[in-house]
Amino acid sequence: MKEEDCSMKLYDVDIKKLIELLDKAKGNVYLVTDDGNKLNLKSKLCQIYGVRQLLEMAKNSTITAELSVENPEDELMFINYMMRK
Repeated sequence: MKEEDCSMKLYDVDIKKLIELLDKAKGNVYLVTDDGNKLNLKSKLCQIYGVRQLLEMAKNSTITAELSVENPEDELMFINYMMRK
């Protein structure tokens, strides 16, 4: 039985720092949008598309996306980043 992934809402995202964290992540990290899209951000193509989606949502003030992180070590890394902001 697979453990539940950690999900974190995205607020005030520093895109450059997010990409750096994604490059360091050991497991899968997904961007999940309110319309049901789930993009694996370990893929550079999905990163580009996902960042475009984030920027578009930010422009429209409709950011409701969240990150879903599979690896517990990655989860701590992302939580530490979010807490420092």
